[in-house]
Amino acid sequence: MCPVKVDASQGVARVIFDETSFLGIEYDANIGEVITLDGGEHEIVIYNGAETGPLTFMISFSGAFNALAGAATATVAALATLL
Repeated sequence: MCPVKVDASQGVARVIFDETSFLGIEYDANIGEVITLDGGEHEIVIYNGAETGPLTFMISFSGAFNALAGAATATVAALATLL
């Protein structure tokens, strides 16, 4: 078992576990499903559900605050190029 800590204290955070068949998630979500967490710190416990051997998986995460800031920066850069 391994706890995955997600800090959504500055806004909404999203995390997804994918590209695996035997990863267990102690959260109301399935493999390949985006988990959205609002505000605060959260912990999602994952575990190897295979009968034997190691397990590989992909974890991806993003924050709505960071995505919004990135989009604003890209927009300002595009406008500066046009001027």
